[in-house]
Amino acid sequence: MQILDRLEKLLEIAENEGIAVRCEWLGGVRGGLVRVGNRPILFVDESLTVPEQFEQSRNALNQLDWSETEWWDEMCQLLDVRSL
Repeated sequence: MQILDRLEKLLEIAENEGIAVRCEWLGGVRGGLVRVGNRPILFVDESLTVPEQFEQSRNALNQLDWSETEWWDEMCQLLDVRSL
């Protein structure tokens, strides 16, 4: 799977789990996962290259526990989780 496909799948799963995804030009300012109230929002910096956007998103989403979701197997692959 190409890096752009992996990024798109990662963001799709995040949205399916109720995480708002905001792709914006942040000019290198740190993006990542934040919470506004109880709502998680993932900011993806469009000023970064696609591989950098993937790493930014992967690092942010790797903070969450995906083990109780239907996406567990897929997220293990996308997030490069080594142990279950």
